[in-house]
Amino acid sequence: MAGPSIHIDISGTRQVGLRFDQFPDDLRAELHATIDDLAQQLYAQVQARTPTLTGRLLGEEGVTVFADPDKISGKVYVAAPNQQDARKAAALEYGSTGKAVSVTSHAMGLDHYWSSKLSAPETVIVSAYNRTPNIAEVAFERGPLDEMAPEIAARLNAVVVEATKAANA
Repeated sequence: MAGPSIHIDISGTRQVGLRFDQFPDDLRAELHATIDDLAQQLYAQVQARTPTLTGRLLGEEGVTVFADPDKISGKVYVAAPNQQDARKAAALEYGSTGKAVSVTSHAMGLDHYWSSKLSAPETVIVSAYNRTPNIAEVAFERGPLDEMAPEIAARLNAVVVEATKAANA
């Protein structure tokens, strides 16, 4: 089965050049506006689903639309400032593997002992240990994209259909 095609009826040789010069520009402008709108909608849905324990991840999310000569694309992303934050975001998006990870020994400030507050903070050394993370998949980015996929395809197709109708008018 062949995919969708664009068919433009042109009568008269003068109209050929005008229509083919105008059609790509009109279509590109409409596609850019539609992709920008869809990217903003997706960004709003991603923000609504993002876990907000500290709110830091919300501040690292962003949206942008790229318009290159050959393509237009919208992108919703997490711009983590470092690799540790990127890993945290990925763990929330995809869940944990369930594999044990090694935690190296490290210093830690301690200002309480069980429910008793210490008179002054102390530094303690935590020995190295293994722990198994148990993080459930949240899919705060993939989930909204999967849900919007049919609408995205329908709206982009409608833009092409309308531009083709306008070119045939």
